[in-house]
Amino acid sequence: MSAEAVGMHMPAVVTLDDVAAMNAADPNGHRYETSPERVLSVMPPPDSDHAMIASRLFAWLIMAGWPAEQVLQAAGVRWTR
Repeated sequence: MSAEAVGMHMPAVVTLDDVAAMNAADPNGHRYETSPERVLSVMPPPDSDHAMIASRLFAWLIMAGWPAEQVLQAAGVRWTR
């Protein structure tokens, strides 16, 4: 599908609710994000190499003494209890 075909169905302003809905609805696991400038980015699903790098980085930061809440926050994960 072309960018033009997808763009015809996009709202003029993409909200966080729109991005959350796109993330939830994508059957292929793509990740949708918007920048502060409101640019929409679509990333392919992470593969095993990505998971390995992320796991090693997380472990390295924890072993360096960073609290888990701070590591997760730096990665964009919201910490809730």
